[in-house]
Amino acid sequence: MRTLATAALHGAAVTLAVLAALRASDPVLAVAAVAVVVVVLTWFAALASDDSGSGLDVTGSLQGLVLAIVGRTAWGSVLPVLATQAVVGVAIGAGADALHDQLGPTLVVGTPSLALAGVVAALVGVLAAWVTLAVDGSAPVALVAAPVAVAGGAGPVVLVGAFHPATVLALGTAGLLAWDVVAIVVATATLGAVIGSYTVSTLLPAAGTEDEPA
Repeated sequence: MRTLATAALHGAAVTLAVLAALRASDPVLAVAAVAVVVVVLTWFAALASDDSGSGLDVTGSLQGLVLAIVGRTAWGSVLPVLATQAVVGVAIGAGADALHDQLGPTLVVGTPSLALAGVVAALVGVLAAWVTLAVDGSAPVALVAAPVAVAGGAGPVVLVGAFHPATVLALGTAGLLAWDVVAIVVATATLGAVIGSYTVSTLLPAAGTEDEPA
């Protein structure tokens, strides 16, 4: 229960940060704001990591998938985190859509093509996998800003949430991303994360030989 509550809070914080950042006047400021939030949240989550497992699995479904592949979290925890954050994301997106008139228009949203969205999300997924495993292995937490920077800088800034599938669902529900783009982003980011995980496992076999937590 603690894990799901923490995952819900992480998902809500990232989603709210992205929705707020997209109302900034400067795309660079928007990406930087989201990156700061993600770094802080990841730092808190990392405090729960130990030899038996990683605390980073609550930060997002991509991270949970990556950590499960290499045995640093239980497969049974991935789906509940995914479902919890998806529900939270859709709820926040629906709220943002309902309050659109009161909140005012977004200022730095672009319209990505399906091809661009897919390429950016795939790159973000691979990078998210590498960064997650690096941070779990005691690399600087600031590295988690890299997927955010790529997501928001390689295409229209509305893709800044591509590293977090629940946030992408929120953007779709809020009417900021077309649902076909949402589907492409979630699918290719997930595929990229899987590829990134197995790449690390192949190049560094020890990363994939941890005993799976009970």
